[in-house]
Amino acid sequence: MNSGEVRVKLLASLRESAGLDEIVVKASTWKEALALAVEKVPSLKTAINSDGSPKPGYIVFVDGVDSRLLEGGESAREIVVLPVNHGGGETSSKQRNLIYLSWNDIEEASSLIARRVLESGFKPNVIVGVLRGGIVPARLIADELGVEDIGMLEVKLYTGINLRKPKPYVRQPLIIDVYDKKVLIVDDVSDTGLTLSLALDFVRTYMPSTVKTATLFIKPWTRLIPDYYAKSVEGWIVFPWEKREIEREMAKATAAKGSQ
Repeated sequence: MNSGEVRVKLLASLRESAGLDEIVVKASTWKEALALAVEKVPSLKTAINSDGSPKPGYIVFVDGVDSRLLEGGESAREIVVLPVNHGGGETSSKQRNLIYLSWNDIEEASSLIARRVLESGFKPNVIVGVLRGGIVPARLIADELGVEDIGMLEVKLYTGINLRKPKPYVRQPLIIDVYDKKVLIVDDVSDTGLTLSLALDFVRTYMPSTVKTATLFIKPWTRLIPDYYAKSVEGWIVFPWEKREIEREMAKATAAKGSQ
């Protein structure tokens, strides 16, 4: 595999500690690129292991794909590195980059999207929520728009044996009629964009007249920017319906870091 130019972008506290936004290296794989970035900027040792893998408390996106879905030998053009929360792995909810949202935040974001849909002139007949995070926003937006037909589908990501790229699949199919109808697909966030992209392709197979997408939030690195969204954020979003789940994940990350 030939070496190519890779841009390693640093976000949040990593940008502050390194004193720069990005590092450019020549590497054949994304792990090699991160290992070289650490050599160039030693302060990155807090986030990246010597083999190029991220340490607990940090997330790496390789060309928009979560590195946890990859094997390590994939090539890359752009890598984004950010802490799960600001400050390099501490689990306090007071850290700036861990964004806890209230139910009021969700209602405001949903209302904003509904207004933008109305202002655009699009009038959906059916709203499809992507499980699990899209359930609540879909219901709220449907209520604002006066749409009675609401459907759901569930999309999952997995990496099979010897697969070099993440492969999304539909775990729960669509069970509402969308043929020749105007459809709005709703999810909570477009992070890598893979889930939303598959949902969009899947719904299109049912031959609706029009399909548009909406998420409450997007990440700057997403592969798919929806037609409607409320805000772009870099931080790790904690939605009201997943607080306990995030707390368990953060506890695992802290325990893993303590065992090193």
